[in-house]
Amino acid sequence: MARRRNRRGRRTWPQRLLLLVNSLLVVACLGVAGTFNLVRAKASELPTIDIGSEARQRPDATGPRNILLVGTDSGEGLDEDDPVQVGREGENLADVIMILRVDPSTESASLLSIPRDTWVPIAPSWSKSKINSAFGGNDGPNTLIATIKHNFGISIDNYVKVDFKGFRDIIDVLGGIPVYNEHPISDRKTSLFLPETGCIVIDPVQALAYARSRHLRYQTGDTYDPKAKWITDGSSDLGRITRQQDFIRQAAQRAIDEGIKNPTTAYGLINAALGSVEKDDDLSVGEIQDLIVTFRDFSVQELTSEQIPTASGGNPKISYQLVVWDQAEGLLDIYRGIREPGQVQPSDVIVGLPASVTTSAALGEQLDAIGFDAGTEDSSVKSSGKRPGAVIRYGLRGIEAARVLASWLDGEATYEFDADLPGRRLELLPGTAPLALLETARPLDQVPEPIINERRTGKGTTTTTSTTSTTVPTTSTTATSGSGASSTTTTTTTTAPESPTTTAIGFLPLDAERAASC
Repeated sequence: MARRRNRRGRRTWPQRLLLLVNSLLVVACLGVAGTFNLVRAKASELPTIDIGSEARQRPDATGPRNILLVGTDSGEGLDEDDPVQVGREGENLADVIMILRVDPSTESASLLSIPRDTWVPIAPSWSKSKINSAFGGNDGPNTLIATIKHNFGISIDNYVKVDFKGFRDIIDVLGGIPVYNEHPISDRKTSLFLPETGCIVIDPVQALAYARSRHLRYQTGDTYDPKAKWITDGSSDLGRITRQQDFIRQAAQRAIDEGIKNPTTAYGLINAALGSVEKDDDLSVGEIQDLIVTFRDFSVQELTSEQIPTASGGNPKISYQLVVWDQAEGLLDIYRGIREPGQVQPSDVIVGLPASVTTSAALGEQLDAIGFDAGTEDSSVKSSGKRPGAVIRYGLRGIEAARVLASWLDGEATYEFDADLPGRRLELLPGTAPLALLETARPLDQVPEPIINERRTGKGTTTTTSTTSTTVPTTSTTATSGSGASSTTTTTTTTAPESPTTTAIGFLPLDAERAASC
Protein backbone atom coordinates (compact mmCIF):
# COMPACT_ATOMS: atom_id res chain seq x y z
CA MET A 1 0.00 0.00 0.00
CA ALA A 2 2.82 2.41 0.82
CA ARG A 3 4.33 1.85 -2.61
CA ARG A 4 1.05 2.75 -4.32
CA ARG A 5 0.75 5.97 -2.31
CA ASN A 6 4.29 7.01 -3.21
CA ARG A 7 3.60 6.47 -6.89
CA ARG A 8 0.55 8.71 -6.74
CA GLY A 9 2.35 11.39 -4.77
CA ARG A 10 3.89 12.84 -7.94
CA ARG A 11 0.55 13.76 -9.49
CA THR A 12 -0.76 17.30 -9.34
CA TRP A 13 -3.04 18.69 -6.68
CA PRO A 14 -6.02 19.93 -8.74
CA GLN A 15 -6.13 16.65 -10.63
CA ARG A 16 -6.32 14.73 -7.34
CA LEU A 17 -9.44 16.60 -6.24
CA LEU A 18 -11.30 16.58 -9.55
CA LEU A 19 -14.61 15.09 -8.50
CA LEU A 20 -15.48 16.91 -5.31
CA VAL A 21 -18.98 15.59 -5.86
CA ASN A 22 -20.29 18.74 -7.51
CA SER A 23 -18.18 21.84 -7.19
CA LEU A 24 -14.52 20.85 -7.07
CA LEU A 25 -14.85 19.25 -10.49
CA VAL A 26 -14.18 22.44 -12.40
CA VAL A 27 -11.22 23.48 -10.23
CA ALA A 28 -9.44 20.28 -11.14
CA CYS A 29 -10.51 20.58 -14.76
CA LEU A 30 -8.66 23.88 -14.89
CA GLY A 31 -5.65 22.14 -13.37
CA VAL A 32 -5.70 19.50 -16.08
CA ALA A 33 -6.17 22.23 -18.65
CA GLY A 34 -2.88 23.79 -17.67
CA THR A 35 -1.10 20.85 -19.29
CA PHE A 36 -2.54 21.43 -22.74
CA ASN A 37 -2.58 24.78 -24.53
CA LEU A 38 -5.73 24.03 -26.50
CA VAL A 39 -7.59 22.89 -23.40
CA ARG A 40 -6.32 25.90 -21.47
CA ALA A 41 -7.84 28.22 -24.06
CA LYS A 42 -11.11 26.31 -23.78
CA ALA A 43 -11.05 26.66 -19.99
CA SER A 44 -10.91 30.45 -20.32
CA GLU A 45 -14.43 30.29 -21.81
CA LEU A 46 -16.00 29.00 -18.57
CA PRO A 47 -18.84 31.27 -17.35
CA THR A 48 -17.75 33.67 -14.61
CA ILE A 49 -19.48 35.77 -11.97
CA ASP A 50 -18.36 38.81 -9.99
CA ILE A 51 -18.24 38.20 -6.23
CA GLY A 52 -16.11 41.25 -5.56
CA SER A 53 -18.54 42.76 -3.07
CA GLU A 54 -18.16 39.85 -0.68
CA ALA A 55 -14.88 38.16 -1.62
CA ARG A 56 -11.75 38.92 0.35
CA GLN A 57 -9.41 41.34 -1.42
CA ARG A 58 -6.22 39.29 -1.47
CA PRO A 59 -3.02 41.40 -1.48
CA ASP A 60 -0.89 38.24 -1.63
CA ALA A 61 -1.88 35.72 -4.30
CA THR A 62 0.41 33.11 -2.74
CA GLY A 63 -1.24 33.13 0.68
CA PRO A 64 -3.89 30.74 2.05
CA ARG A 65 -7.05 30.62 -0.04
CA ASN A 66 -10.64 29.59 0.80
CA ILE A 67 -12.66 28.40 -2.20
CA LEU A 68 -16.43 28.13 -1.78
CA LEU A 69 -17.72 25.06 -3.63
CA VAL A 70 -21.44 24.90 -4.34
CA GLY A 71 -23.44 22.13 -5.95
CA THR A 72 -26.98 23.26 -6.78
CA ASP A 73 -30.12 21.15 -7.06
CA SER A 74 -30.90 22.65 -10.47
CA GLY A 75 -32.03 20.14 -13.10
CA GLU A 76 -31.71 22.64 -15.92
CA GLY A 77 -30.80 20.98 -19.20
CA LEU A 78 -32.15 17.55 -18.17
CA ASP A 79 -35.26 15.95 -19.66
CA GLU A 80 -38.53 16.36 -17.79
CA ASP A 81 -38.81 12.60 -17.29
CA ASP A 82 -35.23 12.30 -16.04
CA PRO A 83 -35.03 10.47 -12.66
CA VAL A 84 -33.54 13.61 -11.11
CA GLN A 85 -36.69 15.60 -11.90
CA VAL A 86 -39.07 13.20 -10.14
CA GLY A 87 -40.65 14.69 -7.03
CA ARG A 88 -38.78 17.97 -7.04
CA GLU A 89 -39.48 21.52 -8.18
CA GLY A 90 -35.91 22.63 -8.90
CA GLU A 91 -35.60 25.58 -6.53
CA ASN A 92 -31.90 26.13 -7.40
CA LEU A 93 -30.84 25.88 -3.76
CA ALA A 94 -27.34 24.99 -2.54
CA ASP A 95 -27.54 21.21 -2.31
CA VAL A 96 -23.82 20.92 -1.45
CA ILE A 97 -21.82 23.60 0.40
CA MET A 98 -18.10 23.03 0.94
CA ILE A 99 -15.08 25.22 1.65
CA LEU A 100 -11.72 24.08 0.30
CA ARG A 101 -8.77 25.72 2.06
CA VAL A 102 -5.36 25.48 0.44
CA ASP A 103 -2.19 26.88 2.00
CA PRO A 104 0.80 26.98 -0.38
CA SER A 105 3.21 27.83 2.45
CA THR A 106 2.53 24.51 4.21
CA GLU A 107 1.35 22.61 1.10
CA SER A 108 -1.75 21.53 3.00
CA ALA A 109 -5.39 21.29 1.98
CA SER A 110 -8.55 20.91 4.06
CA LEU A 111 -12.18 20.48 3.07
CA LEU A 112 -15.10 21.63 5.24
CA SER A 113 -18.71 20.65 4.55
CA ILE A 114 -21.60 22.75 5.85
CA PRO A 115 -24.82 20.72 6.16
CA ARG A 116 -27.39 22.29 3.87
CA ASP A 117 -30.04 22.28 6.65
CA THR A 118 -27.88 24.27 9.10
CA TRP A 119 -30.16 26.81 10.83
CA VAL A 120 -28.55 30.27 10.83
CA PRO A 121 -29.38 33.95 10.19
CA ILE A 122 -29.49 34.52 6.42
CA ALA A 123 -28.31 37.70 4.65
CA PRO A 124 -29.47 40.38 4.09
CA SER A 125 -32.43 40.44 6.51
CA TRP A 126 -30.73 38.03 8.96
CA SER A 127 -33.89 36.11 9.74
CA LYS A 128 -33.14 32.47 10.51
CA SER A 129 -33.54 29.75 7.93
CA LYS A 130 -31.65 26.79 6.43
CA ILE A 131 -28.35 27.90 4.96
CA ASN A 132 -29.09 26.37 1.54
CA SER A 133 -31.82 29.00 1.08
CA ALA A 134 -29.15 31.73 1.00
CA PHE A 135 -28.29 30.67 -2.53
CA GLY A 136 -31.83 30.82 -3.89
CA GLY A 137 -32.14 34.57 -4.57
CA ASN A 138 -31.02 36.73 -7.48
CA ASP A 139 -27.62 37.36 -5.89
CA GLY A 140 -27.11 33.82 -4.64
CA PRO A 141 -23.29 33.55 -4.48
CA ASN A 142 -22.81 36.88 -2.71
CA THR A 143 -25.67 36.21 -0.31
CA LEU A 144 -24.28 32.79 0.60
CA ILE A 145 -20.77 34.21 1.08
CA ALA A 146 -22.11 36.99 3.31
CA THR A 147 -24.05 34.40 5.33
CA ILE A 148 -20.96 32.22 5.81
CA LYS A 149 -18.80 35.19 6.85
CA HIS A 150 -21.42 36.43 9.30
CA ASN A 151 -22.15 33.11 11.01
CA PHE A 152 -18.80 31.33 10.90
CA GLY A 153 -16.20 34.09 10.60
CA ILE A 154 -14.68 32.52 7.46
CA SER A 155 -13.55 34.69 4.55
CA ILE A 156 -14.10 33.46 1.00
CA ASP A 157 -11.59 34.14 -1.79
CA ASN A 158 -13.05 32.23 -4.74
CA TYR A 159 -16.26 30.50 -5.80
CA VAL A 160 -17.12 27.52 -8.03
CA LYS A 161 -20.61 26.16 -8.79
CA VAL A 162 -21.92 23.23 -10.82
CA ASP A 163 -25.40 21.72 -11.30
CA PHE A 164 -26.67 18.17 -11.80
CA LYS A 165 -26.16 18.13 -15.56
CA GLY A 166 -22.59 19.35 -15.30
CA PHE A 167 -21.77 16.67 -12.76
CA ARG A 168 -23.20 13.87 -14.89
CA ASP A 169 -21.60 15.14 -18.09
CA ILE A 170 -18.15 15.10 -16.48
CA ILE A 171 -18.65 11.58 -15.09
CA ASP A 172 -19.68 10.56 -18.60
CA VAL A 173 -16.46 11.96 -20.10
CA LEU A 174 -14.50 9.90 -17.56
CA GLY A 175 -16.36 6.74 -18.55
CA GLY A 176 -17.81 6.19 -15.07
CA ILE A 177 -16.05 5.74 -11.71
CA PRO A 178 -14.57 2.35 -10.66
CA VAL A 179 -15.41 1.51 -7.02
CA TYR A 180 -15.51 -1.49 -4.70
CA ASN A 181 -19.03 -1.86 -3.35
CA GLU A 182 -19.24 -3.98 -0.19
CA HIS A 183 -23.05 -4.22 0.09
CA PRO A 184 -26.09 -3.89 -2.18
CA ILE A 185 -27.37 -0.30 -1.80
CA SER A 186 -30.37 1.72 -2.96
CA ASP A 187 -32.29 4.93 -2.42
CA ARG A 188 -35.80 5.11 -3.82
CA LYS A 189 -35.89 8.92 -3.65
CA THR A 190 -32.84 9.41 -5.89
CA SER A 191 -33.33 6.21 -7.97
CA LEU A 192 -30.03 4.80 -6.67
CA PHE A 193 -29.84 1.03 -7.16
CA LEU A 194 -26.50 -0.78 -7.05
CA PRO A 195 -27.22 -4.45 -6.30
CA GLU A 196 -23.83 -5.61 -7.60
CA THR A 197 -20.95 -5.88 -5.14
CA GLY A 198 -17.21 -6.04 -5.57
CA CYS A 199 -15.47 -4.12 -8.36
CA ILE A 200 -18.08 -2.21 -10.36
CA VAL A 201 -18.17 0.97 -12.45
CA ILE A 202 -20.71 3.59 -11.39
CA ASP A 203 -22.23 5.28 -14.45
CA PRO A 204 -23.13 9.03 -14.52
CA VAL A 205 -26.79 8.50 -13.53
CA GLN A 206 -25.98 6.26 -10.58
CA ALA A 207 -23.01 8.42 -9.54
CA LEU A 208 -25.29 11.45 -9.17
CA ALA A 209 -27.92 9.33 -7.41
CA TYR A 210 -25.26 8.15 -4.94
CA ALA A 211 -23.93 11.67 -4.34
CA ARG A 212 -27.47 12.94 -3.66
CA SER A 213 -28.60 10.04 -1.47
CA ARG A 214 -30.04 11.08 1.89
CA HIS A 215 -32.14 7.93 2.43
CA LEU A 216 -29.62 5.25 1.60
CA ARG A 217 -30.59 1.61 2.23
CA TYR A 218 -28.34 -1.43 2.28
CA GLN A 219 -28.40 -5.18 2.74
CA THR A 220 -25.99 -6.68 5.26
CA GLY A 221 -24.75 -9.43 2.96
CA ASP A 222 -22.30 -9.08 0.10
CA THR A 223 -24.72 -10.59 -2.43
CA TYR A 224 -28.02 -9.04 -3.49
CA ASP A 225 -31.08 -10.95 -2.30
CA PRO A 226 -34.47 -9.67 -3.58
CA LYS A 227 -36.12 -11.15 -0.48
CA ALA A 228 -33.63 -9.85 2.05
CA LYS A 229 -34.41 -6.98 4.41
CA TRP A 230 -33.17 -3.49 3.57
CA ILE A 231 -31.65 -1.46 6.43
CA THR A 232 -32.08 2.31 6.24
CA ASP A 233 -29.21 4.65 7.13
CA GLY A 234 -30.92 7.25 9.31
CA SER A 235 -28.12 9.82 9.19
CA SER A 236 -29.77 11.70 6.29
CA ASP A 237 -27.74 14.69 5.05
CA LEU A 238 -24.91 14.13 7.54
CA GLY A 239 -24.30 10.62 6.23
CA ARG A 240 -24.53 11.91 2.69
CA ILE A 241 -21.72 14.37 3.43
CA THR A 242 -19.50 11.53 4.65
CA ARG A 243 -20.15 9.57 1.47
CA GLN A 244 -19.54 12.63 -0.71
CA GLN A 245 -16.18 13.32 0.91
CA ASP A 246 -15.17 9.68 0.57
CA PHE A 247 -16.21 9.81 -3.09
CA ILE A 248 -13.58 12.51 -3.67
CA ARG A 249 -10.72 10.15 -3.08
CA GLN A 250 -12.18 7.35 -5.13
CA ALA A 251 -13.22 9.44 -8.11
CA ALA A 252 -10.08 11.58 -8.18
CA GLN A 253 -7.92 8.65 -9.24
CA ARG A 254 -10.15 8.06 -12.25
CA ALA A 255 -9.80 11.72 -13.21
CA ILE A 256 -6.02 11.52 -12.89
CA ASP A 257 -5.73 8.42 -15.05
CA GLU A 258 -8.21 9.55 -17.68
CA GLY A 259 -7.42 13.26 -17.72
CA ILE A 260 -3.68 13.90 -17.47
CA LYS A 261 -2.79 11.04 -19.84
CA ASN A 262 -5.33 11.93 -22.50
CA PRO A 263 -5.64 15.46 -23.96
CA THR A 264 -8.91 14.44 -25.65
CA THR A 265 -10.42 13.54 -22.27
CA ALA A 266 -9.15 16.77 -20.70
CA TYR A 267 -10.72 18.76 -23.51
CA GLY A 268 -13.97 16.86 -23.00
CA LEU A 269 -13.97 17.69 -19.28
CA ILE A 270 -13.82 21.41 -19.97
CA ASN A 271 -16.35 21.16 -22.78
CA ALA A 272 -18.75 19.31 -20.47
CA ALA A 273 -18.34 22.00 -17.84
CA LEU A 274 -19.04 24.97 -20.12
CA GLY A 275 -22.82 24.75 -19.94
CA SER A 276 -23.21 23.84 -16.27
CA VAL A 277 -20.27 25.27 -14.31
CA GLU A 278 -19.71 28.78 -12.99
CA LYS A 279 -16.67 30.32 -11.26
CA ASP A 280 -15.72 33.74 -9.98
CA ASP A 281 -13.85 36.00 -12.37
CA ASP A 282 -10.77 36.22 -10.11
CA LEU A 283 -10.01 32.48 -10.25
CA SER A 284 -7.76 32.39 -13.29
CA VAL A 285 -6.20 29.45 -15.08
CA GLY A 286 -2.82 30.99 -14.27
CA GLU A 287 -3.53 30.83 -10.53
CA ILE A 288 -4.54 27.20 -10.87
CA GLN A 289 -1.28 26.49 -12.68
CA ASP A 290 0.65 28.11 -9.81
CA LEU A 291 -1.13 25.82 -7.38
CA ILE A 292 -0.24 22.83 -9.55
CA VAL A 293 3.45 23.64 -9.19
CA THR A 294 3.16 24.16 -5.43
CA PHE A 295 1.10 21.02 -4.79
CA ARG A 296 2.83 18.69 -7.25
CA ASP A 297 3.82 16.31 -4.41
CA PHE A 298 0.50 16.50 -2.54
CA SER A 299 -1.21 13.15 -1.96
CA VAL A 300 -4.97 12.90 -2.11
CA GLN A 301 -4.79 10.80 1.06
CA GLU A 302 -3.51 13.89 2.89
CA LEU A 303 -6.66 15.91 2.18
CA THR A 304 -8.34 16.59 5.53
CA SER A 305 -12.13 16.42 5.24
CA GLU A 306 -14.50 17.56 7.98
CA GLN A 307 -18.06 18.70 8.49
CA ILE A 308 -19.47 21.26 10.89
CA PRO A 309 -20.85 19.37 13.92
CA THR A 310 -24.59 19.83 14.30
CA ALA A 311 -27.52 18.48 16.30
CA SER A 312 -31.10 17.96 15.17
CA GLY A 313 -33.60 20.71 15.93
CA GLY A 314 -36.96 22.05 14.85
CA ASN A 315 -40.55 20.95 15.26
CA PRO A 316 -43.10 18.74 13.44
CA LYS A 317 -43.47 21.38 10.71
CA ILE A 318 -39.78 21.96 9.97
CA SER A 319 -36.60 20.15 10.95
CA TYR A 320 -33.10 21.56 10.74
CA GLN A 321 -29.55 21.26 12.09
CA LEU A 322 -28.21 23.44 14.91
CA VAL A 323 -24.47 24.11 15.10
CA VAL A 324 -22.81 22.52 18.16
CA TRP A 325 -20.55 25.47 18.88
CA ASP A 326 -18.51 23.85 21.66
CA GLN A 327 -17.28 21.34 19.08
CA ALA A 328 -17.24 23.61 16.04
CA GLU A 329 -15.09 26.52 17.19
CA GLY A 330 -11.71 24.78 17.17
CA LEU A 331 -12.48 23.11 13.85
CA LEU A 332 -13.52 26.39 12.20
CA ASP A 333 -10.32 28.10 13.32
CA ILE A 334 -8.42 26.19 10.63
CA TYR A 335 -10.49 27.87 7.90
CA ARG A 336 -10.28 31.24 9.64
CA GLY A 337 -6.49 30.99 9.62
CA ILE A 338 -6.31 31.39 13.40
CA ARG A 339 -3.99 28.42 13.83
CA GLU A 340 -1.38 29.91 11.53
CA PRO A 341 1.70 31.19 13.36
CA GLY A 342 2.63 34.84 13.46
CA GLN A 343 0.90 38.16 13.90
CA VAL A 344 -2.68 38.71 12.77
CA GLN A 345 -2.79 40.46 9.39
CA PRO A 346 -5.64 42.66 8.04
CA SER A 347 -6.42 39.92 5.49
CA ASP A 348 -7.27 37.63 8.44
CA VAL A 349 -9.94 40.04 9.71
CA ILE A 350 -13.58 40.37 8.64
CA VAL A 351 -15.10 43.82 9.33
CA GLY A 352 -18.88 44.33 9.24
CA LEU A 353 -20.18 47.89 8.75
CA PRO A 354 -23.74 49.17 9.27
CA ALA A 355 -25.56 49.77 5.99
CA SER A 356 -27.57 52.51 7.69
CA VAL A 357 -24.48 54.76 7.89
CA THR A 358 -23.92 56.71 4.66
CA THR A 359 -20.12 56.61 4.95
CA SER A 360 -19.96 52.82 5.34
CA ALA A 361 -19.50 52.03 1.65
CA ALA A 362 -16.55 54.39 1.25
CA LEU A 363 -15.04 53.22 4.53
CA GLY A 364 -15.43 49.62 3.43
CA GLU A 365 -13.53 50.32 0.22
CA GLN A 366 -10.70 51.92 2.20
CA LEU A 367 -10.54 48.94 4.55
CA ASP A 368 -10.53 46.56 1.57
CA ALA A 369 -7.63 48.52 0.06
CA ILE A 370 -5.62 47.92 3.24
CA GLY A 371 -6.44 44.22 3.08
CA PHE A 372 -9.35 43.79 5.49
CA ASP A 373 -12.38 41.74 4.40
CA ALA A 374 -14.94 44.52 4.85
CA GLY A 375 -18.59 44.86 3.87
CA THR A 376 -21.92 46.36 4.89
CA GLU A 377 -24.38 44.08 6.69
CA ASP A 378 -27.80 45.74 6.40
CA SER A 379 -29.87 45.23 9.56
CA SER A 380 -27.25 43.02 11.25
CA VAL A 381 -24.89 45.81 12.33
CA LYS A 382 -26.35 48.88 14.03
CA SER A 383 -24.72 52.29 14.32
CA SER A 384 -23.02 53.40 17.54
CA GLY A 385 -25.82 55.84 18.27
CA LYS A 386 -24.97 59.37 19.35
CA ARG A 387 -21.50 58.57 20.66
CA PRO A 388 -18.83 60.68 18.93
CA GLY A 389 -16.26 57.89 18.66
CA ALA A 390 -16.45 54.59 16.83
CA VAL A 391 -17.04 51.22 18.49
CA ILE A 392 -15.13 48.02 17.67
CA ARG A 393 -17.08 44.91 18.64
CA TYR A 394 -15.26 41.60 18.83
CA GLY A 395 -15.75 38.02 20.02
CA LEU A 396 -13.53 35.58 21.90
CA ARG A 397 -11.20 34.87 18.99
CA GLY A 398 -11.26 38.49 17.82
CA ILE A 399 -9.17 40.12 20.56
CA GLU A 400 -6.01 40.42 18.45
CA ALA A 401 -8.06 41.31 15.37
CA ALA A 402 -9.72 44.18 17.25
CA ARG A 403 -6.31 45.65 18.09
CA VAL A 404 -5.16 45.32 14.48
CA LEU A 405 -8.24 47.22 13.28
CA ALA A 406 -7.80 49.84 16.02
CA SER A 407 -4.20 50.40 14.90
CA TRP A 408 -5.50 51.75 11.56
CA LEU A 409 -8.13 54.13 12.99
CA ASP A 410 -7.41 57.85 13.12
CA GLY A 411 -9.73 58.88 15.90
CA GLU A 412 -11.29 57.71 19.15
CA ALA A 413 -12.88 54.31 19.44
CA THR A 414 -13.92 51.90 22.16
CA TYR A 415 -13.92 48.13 22.37
CA GLU A 416 -17.06 46.13 23.15
CA PHE A 417 -17.26 42.38 23.57
CA ASP A 418 -20.02 40.43 21.79
CA ALA A 419 -20.02 36.68 22.49
CA ASP A 420 -21.87 35.92 19.26
CA LEU A 421 -19.17 37.28 16.94
CA PRO A 422 -17.30 34.26 15.52
CA GLY A 423 -13.61 34.00 14.76
CA ARG A 424 -11.94 37.21 13.67
CA ARG A 425 -15.17 38.83 12.49
CA LEU A 426 -15.51 42.34 13.94
CA GLU A 427 -18.17 45.04 13.78
CA LEU A 428 -17.05 48.63 13.28
CA LEU A 429 -19.71 51.14 14.24
CA PRO A 430 -18.81 54.72 13.25
CA GLY A 431 -19.85 57.44 15.69
CA THR A 432 -21.05 60.97 15.05
CA ALA A 433 -17.50 62.26 14.51
CA PRO A 434 -15.86 61.58 11.13
CA LEU A 435 -13.88 58.34 11.06
CA ALA A 436 -10.70 58.21 9.01
CA LEU A 437 -7.97 55.64 8.48
CA LEU A 438 -4.25 56.15 8.85
CA GLU A 439 -1.84 55.81 5.95
CA THR A 440 0.32 53.58 8.13
CA ALA A 441 -0.86 51.58 11.10
CA ARG A 442 0.41 52.35 14.60
CA PRO A 443 2.64 49.70 16.19
CA LEU A 444 0.52 47.27 18.17
CA ASP A 445 2.45 48.01 21.36
CA GLN A 446 0.89 51.48 21.14
CA VAL A 447 -2.65 50.09 20.94
CA PRO A 448 -4.34 49.06 24.22
CA GLU A 449 -5.94 45.67 24.68
CA PRO A 450 -9.54 45.13 25.75
CA ILE A 451 -10.27 44.68 29.45
CA ILE A 452 -10.55 40.99 30.24
CA ASN A 453 -13.08 39.44 32.61
CA GLU A 454 -14.33 35.92 33.22
CA ARG A 455 -17.81 35.06 31.94
CA ARG A 456 -19.71 32.51 29.83
CA THR A 457 -20.14 33.22 26.15
CA GLY A 458 -23.46 33.16 24.35
CA LYS A 459 -22.42 30.02 22.43
CA GLY A 460 -21.82 27.91 25.49
CA THR A 461 -18.03 28.20 25.95
CA THR A 462 -16.66 29.31 29.32
CA THR A 463 -13.61 31.44 28.71
CA THR A 464 -12.05 34.86 29.24
CA THR A 465 -13.92 37.69 27.57
CA SER A 466 -14.40 41.43 27.81
CA THR A 467 -17.47 43.34 28.94
CA THR A 468 -15.95 46.78 29.50
CA SER A 469 -15.20 49.41 26.88
CA THR A 470 -11.62 50.55 26.42
CA THR A 471 -10.59 53.76 24.69
CA VAL A 472 -8.38 53.40 21.62
CA PRO A 473 -5.93 56.33 21.33
CA THR A 474 -5.97 58.86 18.52
CA THR A 475 -2.88 59.55 16.44
CA SER A 476 -1.72 62.16 18.93
CA THR A 477 -1.57 59.74 21.86
CA THR A 478 0.14 56.49 22.71
CA ALA A 479 -1.02 53.56 24.76
CA THR A 480 0.70 54.55 28.01
CA SER A 481 -0.80 55.65 31.30
CA GLY A 482 0.66 59.12 30.94
CA SER A 483 -0.82 59.92 27.55
CA GLY A 484 -4.52 59.95 28.30
CA ALA A 485 -5.10 56.54 26.81
CA SER A 486 -6.51 53.61 28.67
CA SER A 487 -4.02 52.02 31.04
CA THR A 488 -5.60 48.57 30.87
CA THR A 489 -2.84 46.78 29.00
CA THR A 490 -2.56 43.59 31.07
CA THR A 491 -2.75 40.54 28.86
CA THR A 492 -4.83 37.54 29.86
CA THR A 493 -4.16 34.42 27.85
CA THR A 494 -7.13 32.51 26.48
CA THR A 495 -6.85 28.99 25.18
CA ALA A 496 -8.97 28.00 22.20
CA PRO A 497 -10.32 24.45 22.33
CA GLU A 498 -8.56 21.94 20.15
CA SER A 499 -10.21 20.87 16.93
CA PRO A 500 -12.61 18.02 17.71
CA THR A 501 -11.76 14.57 16.50
CA THR A 502 -14.38 13.93 13.85
CA THR A 503 -15.66 10.48 12.98
CA ALA A 504 -17.53 9.35 9.93
CA ILE A 505 -21.29 9.76 10.17
CA GLY A 506 -23.59 7.35 8.43
CA PHE A 507 -23.11 4.19 6.39
CA LEU A 508 -20.18 4.05 3.97
CA PRO A 509 -20.54 1.19 1.43
CA LEU A 510 -17.59 1.90 -0.88
CA ASP A 511 -14.21 0.56 0.27
CA ALA A 512 -11.53 2.97 -0.93
CA GLU A 513 -8.55 0.69 -0.28
CA ARG A 514 -10.05 -2.28 -2.13
CA ALA A 515 -11.13 0.03 -4.96
CA ALA A 516 -7.44 0.68 -5.73
CA SER A 517 -7.21 -2.87 -7.11
CA CYS A 518 -10.28 -2.55 -9.34
